Amino acid sequence: MNTRSLHQRIAISLTFFSVLVAIPIVLVGNWMNERAEQEFWQAMLNTELANSGPDRGQSANAHRLLDSYRWQPGSSQESVVPPEIRELHPGLHDNVQHQGRELAVLVQESDGMRSAASIDITELEAEEATLSAWAIAAALLALTLLLIALNWLAKRAIEPVTQLSAQLEKRAAASTEPFVTDFEEREIVAVVEALNGFGARIREHVQREKQFVETMSHELRTPLAVILGAVEVLEMRPSADPRSAAALTRIKQTAKALSELARVLMFLSSRRELPLAREEVELGAILQRSLDLFRDEFAAKGVAVHVQASEPVLLQAIPTLCETVINNLIRNCCDHGSGVVEIALSAQSLAISNSIEAGTNSQASASQGWRGNLGLGLDLVERVCMQLGWSLHVVGADDVFQVEVKF
Repeated sequence: MNTRSLHQRIAISLTFFSVLVAIPIVLVGNWMNERAEQEFWQAMLNTELANSGPDRGQSANAHRLLDSYRWQPGSSQESVVPPEIRELHPGLHDNVQHQGRELAVLVQESDGMRSAASIDITELEAEEATLSAWAIAAALLALTLLLIALNWLAKRAIEPVTQLSAQLEKRAAASTEPFVTDFEEREIVAVVEALNGFGARIREHVQREKQFVETMSHELRTPLAVILGAVEVLEMRPSADPRSAAALTRIKQTAKALSELARVLMFLSSRRELPLAREEVELGAILQRSLDLFRDEFAAKGVAVHVQASEPVLLQAIPTLCETVINNLIRNCCDHGSGVVEIALSAQSLAISNSIEAGTNSQASASQGWRGNLGLGLDLVERVCMQLGWSLHVVGADDVFQVEVKF
């Protein structure tokens, strides 16, 4: 997702607003300048026409800045009137070009006679163009300074939010330090207090969960040790009844599975920042031991297991956690699978695909974490994978369930 800084958003908004305000001001200022200029030409040329008198055909001042003409259309008097002025309609006209000069001309008509007065504004227009260029340069400079000022103001305005954002980015996942701010604005203080309150509630909830899991795991381990000890004593006595031997085997497997569950729960509820020793682990051997453990159960259900592992897979990992992940994935296949189980082990991943027993909804099982009989379930398996630096991917489609663990 593409994101944009709040600082940029505020700066761009202020700049856009400033431009919207500046454009009407410039347009109105230019209109007022043109209007004042026309009023000035109008008054000056009216005075010139009034002073020229009704009987004068042409008059000019000493510097040839002001000229006036009076003629009757169609008469010989038109010959002395420049064609650029003669063709003009009554009214005020500026930017009239005559002999390379720029004129402002006022034309009046009365009783069939026309009179016109002109003033040379070439130098004035040149000065106006120069002043306009300086005004544009000043406006660009002012706009640049305005952008700098708006950028600084926007940065200053969101500084409290920026500070909180920096604290959030640098904050460790297990940190219990409260958020702090040097700003006293009510809104910022309310946000900081809300974050601190929310964090406190989360810590209390996590602490209660950890305490419950640790207590439950501890209480489970004692009776499980008693059960395993009793099973070992019973196994010392030879039994001719195969059903009794199978029952003892099942009790032993179940007790070991529960003991493993208690151990993993204790691990997941412990402090995450304590590093665990890693060593070289051969995943193929762990997979084979897990398959041997459930061989009889697969055979009893008529499930065939196909394994593809052409070469040893050696990883730096925690052996007990690797056994936990593989044992629970195989147990889920044994408890819920049917037909053929396909297992592929490589240096990059472990992939398991199996058909689902009739009456089992694979999509619902995948969405609920696929909790198998006495298994950790894929939700806890995923947490163990995270501790190992692995990733778990689950796909359920129709009657086929696929799990892939990427190392």
